[in-house]
Amino acid sequence: MAIQSEDCIIHMSAELVHIPVPLNRQVCQQIYVNLSGTRAAYDSIDASNPAMIRLYSRRGRAESAALFFPDRLLLVEEWCDIPLSTFEEKLRVILPKVGEMRKAGPMLVNAATIRSTFSLGAHEDARVFLLERVCGLADRIQPHFQRPLVTGGLRFVLPETSEHDGVLHISIESFRHSNNEIFVEVKGIFGKRQIPWDAPEAVIQNFRAVRKFITGNIYPFLAQFSMPVES
Repeated sequence: MAIQSEDCIIHMSAELVHIPVPLNRQVCQQIYVNLSGTRAAYDSIDASNPAMIRLYSRRGRAESAALFFPDRLLLVEEWCDIPLSTFEEKLRVILPKVGEMRKAGPMLVNAATIRSTFSLGAHEDARVFLLERVCGLADRIQPHFQRPLVTGGLRFVLPETSEHDGVLHISIESFRHSNNEIFVEVKGIFGKRQIPWDAPEAVIQNFRAVRKFITGNIYPFLAQFSMPVES
């Protein structure tokens, strides 16, 4: 059994929390117009919900969206067809424009979320790998639950420390869309300092820290269990 070192990013999102301001439809429409012609352009705008205004684009099953709420901006890439570097460029374009036009004050908290999948061998079952090999639960689940298991896995929360910014919420599960893939989600919540909207690099660095944790920490953690067991 071997776990592939190259994972596939399927979701990226930035949640940027600020002091509440009124949700102004005209302002969001102007942001939509100002983004046209940039690498952060969206195809459509939906202002039918009084509690949220959404800019979005769809490309097959992939979707890009910017969701405006009174107290936050949520930027989402679902079923990603772009790399992290392109998402970083979107952040560089969108954040200064939002800060200038919504006048919401600095970002108080920002959350960086990345979801990706690691592939096992072609005929390996991720549920067996995680629950039996990693957790050592072979024959200890079914006698008690007595139902088929769709997904299973592990959850961790790592606190912020003097050496590491941000609280990390980690999920490692079997992927319900593919039997031989492991689903990983890392959500980093960063609130130690306020970030001006014209300083997107600070948000980008948080994304890079989350990405580095997946490749540099979670992959080695999983890979240790894919090595042959010594008799």
